Amino acid sequence: MVLARTTPVRPLFTVSGGLMSITQLSVFVENKPGHLADTLATLAGGNVSVLSFTIADTADYGILRLVVDDVDRAQALLSAGGYAVVEHPVVGAVLPNRPGVLAGVLRLVSDSGLDIEYIYLGARDSLLLKTEELERLETLLVENGFPVLGPGDLTRPA
Repeated sequence: MVLARTTPVRPLFTVSGGLMSITQLSVFVENKPGHLADTLATLAGGNVSVLSFTIADTADYGILRLVVDDVDRAQALLSAGGYAVVEHPVVGAVLPNRPGVLAGVLRLVSDSGLDIEYIYLGARDSLLLKTEELERLETLLVENGFPVLGPGDLTRPA
């Protein structure tokens, strides 16, 4: 069953000047059996596709970081389900699938002095990076031959 949209969908990406950042949702999930499955079922039940994700856990809870195809719908579904959700912009860079590329990108970022808060692999051979200096990171990556994902790059095929 496909749910009809009654409101416009906010783009997966935000564009501000030259800055293109992917909106990532951070969801606090209780660290108990079945809670992660319930969280993802909430999104699936609302016809939201999870395109990339990672989870960091502690003894009591996990932080589920995800990129989805419909940020507003996901935010509404999760909030209605009682989940605490926070939006964060992240940079998505496309990397060729070759040995040493990931190490090279991380060395490039390290040598630039940029502080990366966290990093994880994403959909479509992408690397997702969280930093306070998004535009500087995007410029560094593009100038060194690593395309940065732009509007529509991670949406579901029609």
